[in-house]
Amino acid sequence: MTVKRITFLQELLAFTGLEDRVHLAWISSAEAQKFVQVVTEFTEKIRALGPNPLAAYSEKWKAPALQAEAAGKAALPLGQ
Repeated sequence: MTVKRITFLQELLAFTGLEDRVHLAWISSAEAQKFVQVVTEFTEKIRALGPNPLAAYSEKWKAPALQAEAAGKAALPLGQ
């Protein structure tokens, strides 16, 4: 069931432009060195991918929403 959920999440993230940002590895509690290796490799992979590509998109909609909130209006960023 876990593999099915992770696969679905990976597909969902790929659809949103965040592919390769989820990783599943089976590691025993007795495999400390393997844990360190997997976490280190995944951290390097995430750093190589760079910052969240959706951050610029969310910033684009944050400003109008804050302005509408300050003006006492309902924030409707998608309907502008």
